[in-house]
This record gives sequence, C-alpha cells and structure tokens, in this order.
Amino acid sequence: MRIPRDCFYCITTNIMKYSLFFLSLSLSVSFAIYSQNIKVQPYLQDATPNSIYILWETDSGEESTVEWGLSPALGNTTVGTATPSDGSSRIHEVQLENLERFTKYYYRVITGSATSEVFSFKTPPFPTDNESFRIVAMSDMQRDGSHPDKFQEIVEEGVIQYLEDEIGGDITDNLALVMIPGDLVVTGTNYSQWENHFFNPGQALFSNIPLYPVLGNHEADSPFYFAYFKLPDNGSAGFEEHWWYKDYGNVRIIGLDSNSPYDNDTQLNWMDGVLSDACNNNDIDFVFAQLHHPFKSELWTPGEKDYTGEVITKLETFTNDCGKPSIHFFGHTHGYSRGQSRDHKHLWVNVATAGGAIDNWGEFPNFDYDEFSVSQDEYGFVVMEVTDGADPKFTLKRIGRGDQDVIENNVVRDSLVVRRAASPVNTPTGIFPKNITVSPDCVVLRATDFSSSNSDALHGQSHWQVTDIENDFSNPVKESWKNYENWYFDTDTQQNDNLFDEAVTDLAEFETYWWRVRYRDREMNWSDWSEPVSFDTSESQEVNLLLNGGAEEQLTHWQIIQGEVEALTAGECNGVNPNSGDYYFAVGGLCDHSEIGIAHQNVSVTEYASEIDQGGFNANFGGYLSNFNGSDLPEMRLLFLDDTNTELGTSETLSTQNSFWTYLELATEIPIGTRSITFELKGTRNAGTDNDSYFDDLFLYLGDAAECEVLGITKYEIRKLQVIPNPISKDTNTVRIPIPEVSTNDLLFQIANTKGQKIILEYSIENDTIVFKKDHMASGIYIFYVRSSKKLIGTGKFIVK
Repeated sequence: MRIPRDCFYCITTNIMKYSLFFLSLSLSVSFAIYSQNIKVQPYLQDATPNSIYILWETDSGEESTVEWGLSPALGNTTVGTATPSDGSSRIHEVQLENLERFTKYYYRVITGSATSEVFSFKTPPFPTDNESFRIVAMSDMQRDGSHPDKFQEIVEEGVIQYLEDEIGGDITDNLALVMIPGDLVVTGTNYSQWENHFFNPGQALFSNIPLYPVLGNHEADSPFYFAYFKLPDNGSAGFEEHWWYKDYGNVRIIGLDSNSPYDNDTQLNWMDGVLSDACNNNDIDFVFAQLHHPFKSELWTPGEKDYTGEVITKLETFTNDCGKPSIHFFGHTHGYSRGQSRDHKHLWVNVATAGGAIDNWGEFPNFDYDEFSVSQDEYGFVVMEVTDGADPKFTLKRIGRGDQDVIENNVVRDSLVVRRAASPVNTPTGIFPKNITVSPDCVVLRATDFSSSNSDALHGQSHWQVTDIENDFSNPVKESWKNYENWYFDTDTQQNDNLFDEAVTDLAEFETYWWRVRYRDREMNWSDWSEPVSFDTSESQEVNLLLNGGAEEQLTHWQIIQGEVEALTAGECNGVNPNSGDYYFAVGGLCDHSEIGIAHQNVSVTEYASEIDQGGFNANFGGYLSNFNGSDLPEMRLLFLDDTNTELGTSETLSTQNSFWTYLELATEIPIGTRSITFELKGTRNAGTDNDSYFDDLFLYLGDAAECEVLGITKYEIRKLQVIPNPISKDTNTVRIPIPEVSTNDLLFQIANTKGQKIILEYSIENDTIVFKKDHMASGIYIFYVRSSKKLIGTGKFIVK
C-alpha cells in the first residue's frame, strides 16, 4: 500500500509534535521531582568580627552556596557542606571568612533550584572598638496549643517592632544577638516542630541576627538540636555544644546545660577555667551566663534545681574576686522574674515566656523569695543595652506583652542599670534604739537616711542584723534584707517601706542586743556596715496562748482529730531536722502515716471577752511549716467558737509546699462572741507513702499586732527610770514618773531579779512618785518595770547590798 506524499508529510509532522510534547512533559515532571525547596530559611550562628556561619535546610539537594557582599548586589560566593536531617532533607552549613569587623553584609543562599531572598547581618566589633550593643534574651517559646502563634507575635510585634519604635533603622544595626535559655520546642525529638514551631515563626529575626540557644528539658537531648545549631566549639571534649562560651564586645556569654546527666562536675570545672580567663581578660567587663533551670522560682517552686545554685555560687565568686558584674539568665518557669544576690553584684533573670503557656499566680506552688524584686506572670522578652568605654554599664529592660487574656504592646515592665565601677554609698548610722531598754515584743530599728557620693543614686536595699554577742554578727538572731520594690502576686509588697527603719519582733526578755545596718543603691553597690549599737530588752508584754507549740512536750495539749500525728526528733523515721529545739510535729505521720492528719488545740479566750466583744480585736498566729520534697501540704488555721462551741468563723489558711522551714504569720480579727479558739494543723499527702507535713515553733497571740508599724517612730519606746538612792536603802526609796499624761490610778510597779523571777513587794504611789522599801530582798541586781493601762512605760535597774 502506497501512502500519498501529502499524507506522509502530515503523519511525520504529527509524530514530531507529539514527540516534542512528551519530551517537554517528561522534562517538566523531572524538574518537579528534582527541584529543591527551602524548609528552614537561613539563620546565623557563631559570629566573630571576621567570620560567621550561615545555615538553612532544604527538602533535598547537596549544593550549599552563599552569595554575599557589602551591598544587595552581593558579588562573592562561598560554598559549604550539607548533612542529612530527616529523609532526603539536608541542613546546609557555610562559613564566611575574612570579613571586616562591625560591618554590615548582605547574603542569600542557594541549593539547586532554590534561592532565598537577600538578608543581611552585621559582624561583631573587636573589644577594643568600645562599641555599644544590644542583646535580646527570651526563652520557653515551645508552642502552646491554645495560642499557637504567640512566638511569632513575640518576634515580629514584640522584638522587631519594639526596636523599630525605640531606635528606628535596620535591625542589624540595633541588635547584636539573641540568647535563648532553652525549651525552643515542645518535643525535641519531633522533627517537624523545629521547622514549624521554632524556625519559621522566628525567621524574621534569625535570618538577620545570630542566635545562641542552650538545651532545655523539652529538647530532650535530641540529635535534631545538635544538627540544627553550630555553636562555639570550646566546651569540654565529649560534651560539644552542651556548654560553650562566646565573647561579644566587652561581654562574655556562657552557655550551660542544666539537664541531667550533664549537670556534672566536668561542666563546673570547665566553667572555672572560663571564668578565670574572663577575670584576667581586660577586654571583658561583664559575664552573662544562660542555662535552663532556676535555682529559685517564685511562680513555680517545683521547677527549681540545686545545680543552678552551684552555678550561681561560681558566678558570685567571680564577681566578688574580679570586680566584674554578672548575670544568669534562665527559663523553665513560664513568666518573668528579676532578682539579685545579696552579697554580690550578680543578677538572677528569668526571661520567659516567649510562647509557652504562662505559669499564672496561684496555679502552682509559689514562694516570695528575698532575692527577687519583680515577678510577673506574662509573655515577654528582655533587652540588654551594653555600653563599653570609660564607664562600662548595662541596662536591663523587661518588655511585657501581656498574658493569655490581655495583649499589651511592649510595655517596659522593669528596668535596671548596673555599672562595672562601684559608686560609694555612705555608711548609715544607727539612731534607735541606742543604749536604752525597750520591749522585746517589737523593736523598730531606725538609721539615718540614704546618701551617696553619686547625686543620682537611689536607695535600693537595706540589710539589718541583730546579735546577742557583742561584735559577732556571724550568726545573727534576727536578720532582714529588704528591697525598695517586691512585685509578688501582682502587688508591690514593699510599696510603703522607706528602708531606713525595720521592725524586729519576738526578742528574748532581759537581754542585751547589738544591731547594725548597711544600705545598697539600685545599681547594687553596698555601703559599709554601720557601727554596732546596743539596747536592752525588758519583760515581754505578749503571752503565747498556744501550749507546746514547738512539740518539745511531744503531743501534750494537742488532740488528734484524724489520721496520724507525731512529734519527731531530727532524722527520726527518715524525717528532717526541727526548726529549733529537739522536736517538731509531723501531721500525717512518718513512722506511721495517713493520707490526711489533723490535730487541734483549743484555747480559752474568755478573759479577753470584753475586748473581743468591742470588735476589732485581733488574733495573731503563725509558725514554721515545711515538707520533704515539695509535694505534701501542711496547713494551719484558726476556728472561732462561742460559749456553746458553735463555730463563728475561721481564719484564712496558712500553707506552703516549700521543702525548707518557712515562716508564716497572719493577723485576723476575732469574731464578736468568741470564747475559745481552736488552732488546727492539717497535713495532706499528695505523693509517696509518708505524709511529709511538718510544723514547728507555733504561736497564738491576742491583741493588736499592728501596734508596731514601720513608720520611723516606735510606739514601744520605754523610758529609762531611776531609783533614788541607788544602791537602795532599807527605808524609803523612790522612783519618779516624769510623764505628765500618765494616770497614777492604774500604775503597776513590778520587780524581777536577773533570772526573770518576779519579786513581790509592797509599794505606794504619791503623786508622780513610787515609794517602796527594801523588805526581804537579797543582795544583787534587780530590774523594775512601771506599767500603765497594761503598757510598759518605764524600766530601770537598782542594786541591793
């Protein structure tokens, strides 16, 4: 069969067309199959004045190319390596070298058909350049399912917007680096979370600013963490990237791993060497350490870890020996806290939370630690502004973003300036009490006002000590360290404290004490201690109505209402040491134990009926509470009963889940009609088999506990009175009462020997003078008291020969 020429031409043409179509289709499919996509946009690591690492992740492809230059036109090319991350995905790593210090560069990354947009970065300065810079610290951005976009909001509307509003210009000029003390994702072993929960939400920041994280517990020591990050390779051999350090300008940044089993001596010994080097390095003015776990946590006490305390001790020693202030940044607890070491220029700063669900006040066990000045349950981040040069300093600012209910737009929640150089604070002088006798129930210490050689300095803290051993304050009987602010549970509990006076209660009777005070400014500079001054105490006017409040008489005077209640000695049945004395109460039991233990002591208050029924009469109760490991719950409260034992009301409940002896006290108004008060102890087991609910040194006082307010004027000042003659005679001896407003109708004259034993003696009152005779008193020194309306108004001493 012959085919016509024109038909042959048609068939040939169609065959060629179809062949080209299928070839084109084949090439398109092939290109689609083998093209690359960027999964994680480029981010910056381990920057030096002359180099930087750029990393990114693609879904396939080995090419690892960075084009870079001094302008968006780029012009230079550097290639690196690719390593598998998951399946066909690759993490690419390129180091740019021979860069100029403190210089802005532009770059983009290329893997096969995938090309990023152009980003920029700025190299660090040399320390000798004396350049100022900023650091952002934030942590715990692991995704909260209720607020999944919170971290991206913190980055874009928080960090980036704040710097733009405050400074303007390009972010690479305004921010040096980002520190992240752990918990970057929810589950470190979940590959997709790194892309979707961390890198993508933070891309606008991380493509332009180097980031330096450390491991949190949520990273779970995952290989993905070590694959994604290129951190300084200067830690201990075998523990690469678990701990490291980085110098930027005049700051040494130390990254640590507080997770087990890396919370070891190898890390601490390495840290000793790094701190020693920083001490001897004249270019370093400050050390900023970061690790995940807190040593103390006001918002979530179960999250505390002792290992961090060992780190703090090393930083405190460094600061003390080298004169260089330090900080440890941490997270784990989802909220902000800022505090300081008492005796060292060292800050404690929780920089959370940047996305993790907030640890709200009251949601978990809380505690008001002396070290912390501010704690807030909120989202946010910390900005550190570091100044180099002749007067090195840093300014810490907490930028708050509100909470899960209300978004706040970059509110400066907290601010603090610390200089390397100390500004001398003038030594205060003790004013009152000084060489006089006062009531032991309430002594208001008063010192001179704060002053400093720096006219701009403000009073930040006061540290008070009272001792019963002259010139020995190594173990003070009373000690108080107060800050000008203490934001706890949304309240500044120090709002009305002027810091130049301090109430001291419950001193011993007939004792001589010495006290001193020192002042600190808000840049953490202490004055010297004041010269110690002394005072004497008289007889106590308060009576502890609670019998056997310290368990020294075992369970005498206590009634077991439910479960097991025991009085234990130190270590008995694997218990703890008493707060004082030989015994403490275990309510719920250790030797024998129950889920709940309850003990009561009923106290009759019929003799106070008239005061109670006038209203406004207080019961002041408290003591020391503790448990073993932060789980079980010791509680105490008062129950108010009438003369038929009908309950009229109860006090608030005092409780703690601290695993150390914690002093709690509460004043509460007694309901009218109360004739007895039941002091209730309750222990609840929440974990384990023992019920570790401990109590010691309990008390119950009646009367106005607010009598001793810190107002700079004591309401308990007691006149020093004299006997004429002294030594006294066998016949007439007189004590003049030089207080015109005191009525002589209800004056009481009481005498005691130096052992506190009362002496019964006849006396008379003539106008403003007390007259008495020696009678049967033996030779010795005696103390006398003059009372009016149940208040001590004067005291003195006399000698009998």
